[in-house]
Amino acid sequence: MIASALKPRFIRLTCIFLVTAVLGGCGFHLKNGSGIPNELRNLTLVSSKYSDLTRLIKQELRYNQINLVVPKITTTESLTTESDDSADVLGEDSTQTKITAMDPALLDSQTPVLRIMSESTGSRTVSLYSDATAAEYELSYVIKIEVRLPNQEPQYFTIALQRDQLNNSQEALARSRESELLIRELREAAAQQVVRTLSQVIIEPKTGLETN
Repeated sequence: MIASALKPRFIRLTCIFLVTAVLGGCGFHLKNGSGIPNELRNLTLVSSKYSDLTRLIKQELRYNQINLVVPKITTTESLTTESDDSADVLGEDSTQTKITAMDPALLDSQTPVLRIMSESTGSRTVSLYSDATAAEYELSYVIKIEVRLPNQEPQYFTIALQRDQLNNSQEALARSRESELLIRELREAAAQQVVRTLSQVIIEPKTGLETN
């Protein structure tokens, strides 16, 4: 009786194994960006050149089989402007923002442009101890992005993430280190969300009125 009861389970496990093996042999892989329009498979990324966020976004784009196109512009000016204060560790109720400018030469680009408009980190007190000192903080991380397609109005998106952090006033160094790690975690999550946001971009149909 035990053997007969185990037989259906064995068959199910065998079937699952065979299906997995076949899909793996065919090179089938699930991609996070499977819903990204074909029109966005080639992108020019405008972002802070040497930031960790830029590195993470490039990594996510390539993983989702999006080709990064180097912009063909004649200007020699940098595409990036950002605040001088780029530290990750924040004081109480503080905010830091990095802003990336759009080069005018890219406004008429025939390649879609993904611009990381701004990257902001902030901290605010959400609860207090009985002596009125901060008991808990909320760390926030906000990215504003712009997507430009040829012959379309630009589309704007905001990605906002938060994490809570308990305050231990007797271990300031440990809290500073924890804040740094949390901001890094938020940045990684935001980079993934940037790629997912591309699936929300509206692709307007061509009118067919263009002349050769």
